[in-house]
Amino acid sequence: MFIVYAGVVAFLLFAAGIIAFQNSRLVAQQEADESAGRISSLMYSVYHQSFSYNDERPEAVPLFQFSVRSLLEGQLAGGEVDKTIALCRVPAGGGEMALSDAQSWMLGNIRQSSLRGEQIQADSFTDNALSNGEKEMILRLESAVKEETADANHH
Repeated sequence: MFIVYAGVVAFLLFAAGIIAFQNSRLVAQQEADESAGRISSLMYSVYHQSFSYNDERPEAVPLFQFSVRSLLEGQLAGGEVDKTIALCRVPAGGGEMALSDAQSWMLGNIRQSSLRGEQIQADSFTDNALSNGEKEMILRLESAVKEETADANHH
């Protein structure tokens, strides 16, 4: 009888070991997938240069850009020149931001430029958008520029 109990206990310990091993493999795979997901979502970068509509660069596909000019009574202020900020899609994992972070960053910079009294000129590259999320982001950024320039004209 003792041998039967010992056999059952050994079998249960063996089964528990197999289950624990399989569980650790699943957890490791999930962690690897989550890490890869975070890296692949970093698909957006900001460039401080101007893009034209016929620019085709695989390393940086422009989605939206805005140029600012500091005005002082209609003249350029203190030797400042136009500054352009372009949001581009880059190969997966090669960017600094995810889509939502990129949108927030651009919105913040549009608002800051408006608060500083800078003239804002925006260009959208809707044909370069691959997803609905990118198209919606472009629309939100266009709307923000229109709102900020309308607010600036009222003050």
